[in-house]
Amino acid sequence: MKLRPLFCIIILLTLLIGQSCQKDNQIAKTPEKVSQEDLASVKRLGFSTHEVKRVAGGYIVEGDIFLSDLDLKKAKTNSPALLIAKTEQYMTQNLVRSLPRTITISISGLPAAYTTATDAAIARYNALGLMLTLQRVSSGADIAIQYASLGANSWGQSGFPDANGNPYNLIYLNSDANAMGANPDQGFLTSVIAHELGHAIGFRHTDYFNRAYSCNWVDPVNNNEGAGSIGAIAIPGTPTTEDPNSWMLACIGTTTNRPFNANDVTAIKFLYSAGNGTNPIPNGNYKITSASSGKVIDVPASSTSDGALIQQWVWGWGTNQQWTFTYLNNGFYRITSVNSGKALADPGFSTANGQQMIQYTWQETYDQEWQVTANTDGTYTIKNRYSQKVLDVNGGSTANGAAIIQYDDHNGANQHWYIQTF
Repeated sequence: MKLRPLFCIIILLTLLIGQSCQKDNQIAKTPEKVSQEDLASVKRLGFSTHEVKRVAGGYIVEGDIFLSDLDLKKAKTNSPALLIAKTEQYMTQNLVRSLPRTITISISGLPAAYTTATDAAIARYNALGLMLTLQRVSSGADIAIQYASLGANSWGQSGFPDANGNPYNLIYLNSDANAMGANPDQGFLTSVIAHELGHAIGFRHTDYFNRAYSCNWVDPVNNNEGAGSIGAIAIPGTPTTEDPNSWMLACIGTTTNRPFNANDVTAIKFLYSAGNGTNPIPNGNYKITSASSGKVIDVPASSTSDGALIQQWVWGWGTNQQWTFTYLNNGFYRITSVNSGKALADPGFSTANGQQMIQYTWQETYDQEWQVTANTDGTYTIKNRYSQKVLDVNGGSTANGAAIIQYDDHNGANQHWYIQTF
């Protein structure tokens, strides 16, 4: 996080493999020039290329995010995004997993005011009733908060969760004499710590689309880079205008307090709260039969390929027509083909009516999670967590091979399913 006020809000996913927003606690004496090739790689990952700094082993981008040389090589280029308020707030591919879960936090070597602010930042998150519970401990924590010399124009630095679903384990707060001092404003310090904790659990800056918004700089080339190769995915129910008060803005002033606003709460809960679904069916293997056609959900030709399109077909006892339902203890199920071991998914985080469903290797992403709701007629409605659309037989067809799509819920028989043992 850098020094200045303002910003806007929105959540998104920048699919980076092994991407560490690691914070370097040493300032290079003679900054190396960053090559145009490396700047292009940074931009391709969805980060601003303004004032990128070369440090040992990688780069500091956006003021408080470390990208290693390996990150640039390993990162994927097709990264979906979650949007709030017509701007881009990013989350990494690697979110915290194994929920519900307690994340422990320690703070050492800092003035007492910093401990007080850490407790206040923890309380902000815990007040939301998430499946993540934050707890301060004296040692052996999942996330350690420490002092480090970060140089000018930086309050703190943090990182992103790892590929195993663990939060980033280190937050640096700037110990330099011209930084925050021993007794900074408590609202400001709490906001800085909450911001760096946001990185550690997977959130990126929310004003990437226009860094002049919170940091007061204008670059005719890099001021608004768009999403590059990253796909943008809107979160249903969020505003369509800019929000100047989000806690994940890149820059903040020393008297600014940014508690979570309503849009922040929507964003955080989208990632880390339980859904309102239940587990109306036990874990196990089932066939999924359309109430309108009498045909079952089927993987064509027993394909085991990622991206195989899902259809309906007359029941034939094949394992490509059998599905394993696994409740995830968060209001949603994983639905997996017995034949392929791949999960039922909404491709590309689509929110479009008519999008045909696919099977795909389980990624623990919201496009692969499903809410199952019992209807009064003995059938079930199956709704995608991300798109909020329901499984539907395209056009109410009764033909073999008709596409299984997602669509707005209209309570039609082609959207009702018998989930049956065999």
